[in-house]
Amino acid sequence: MLPEIKKNVPLASLTTLGVGGEAEYFTVAKSEGDLVLLVNFAKENNLTITVLGGGSNVIVKDEGVNGLLIKNEIKGISGEILVTAGAGEEWDDFVQYTVDKGWWGLENLSGIPGTVGATPIQNVGAYGAEVSNVIDNVKVYSTQEEQFKNLTAAECLFGYRDSLFKSEAGQGLIVVSVTYRLNEKANPALHYKDLVNVFGTSAQPSQQDIRQAVIEIRSKKFPNWRELGTAGSFFKNPIISSDHFARLIESYPELPGFTETDGRVKVSLGWILDKVCNLKGVKQGNVGTYLGQSLVLVNYGNATAKEIISFSDDVIKVVKEKTDIQIEREPVLI
Repeated sequence: MLPEIKKNVPLASLTTLGVGGEAEYFTVAKSEGDLVLLVNFAKENNLTITVLGGGSNVIVKDEGVNGLLIKNEIKGISGEILVTAGAGEEWDDFVQYTVDKGWWGLENLSGIPGTVGATPIQNVGAYGAEVSNVIDNVKVYSTQEEQFKNLTAAECLFGYRDSLFKSEAGQGLIVVSVTYRLNEKANPALHYKDLVNVFGTSAQPSQQDIRQAVIEIRSKKFPNWRELGTAGSFFKNPIISSDHFARLIESYPELPGFTETDGRVKVSLGWILDKVCNLKGVKQGNVGTYLGQSLVLVNYGNATAKEIISFSDDVIKVVKEKTDIQIEREPVLI
């Protein structure tokens, strides 16, 4: 039976930023069968399809979303070590589940809002870990081919906060579930500076210790999205040429940089926003950068999507003028 479809449903409360208009048509998919029926309905009625998960990495336009918006609430967890989670599972609940089981690999990604389905799309990463390092495969429903497919990690074309699903070739692929290949053996990843500051270089903390440390670190850098609208880190850390980095170091010798395998350098945008652009804690109307972490844009209440975009455009412009770096937003505009 076709799930209930509603008209003109407000979406702001379904996102962590708390902005945006209405969905022309809105529904919830709780199973793979629901998804097939809803895609068929949309095609029969010539409606574009938009999929929403936890709403933690999106900006909904003030004009709202035309067509059919499907909220993906497909759940379920199965397997051991090679563990599969439905796209609609709450991510941090799933991370806690793996920690409780003693399966290593996701503990550094604790405290991130959103759902499992978003993790391969964004190639979610934090504190020295990225999900692409532990994803075995992703089950998707292709709206074009009208069939379910399993994509290997290689086929997902993972990059820094990037994947196949963000490209034109990935349009029409709806994430149904994700399978992660975890590890029973202790495998702590503690090289990230913030974790070194907590544990030092010789400690052997438990998974729960690492999870708790990450949650505490995040609580100081990120606002509680239930109290203050936020999409987490709003901009990607830029990756620039070694020559460009060398030029910047002449003016800003303390600029943190991390050399990539291809020789390019990933630089700390948070440091640039703080030290070069003086944008830490800056507020413009209802929008501003968070005092605890300049990479985070916050909705101080009653902000519009237009205000969020305008403010972020100003940040992008200042960074370009000061450093000649073209930075990119992380959240997707829908």
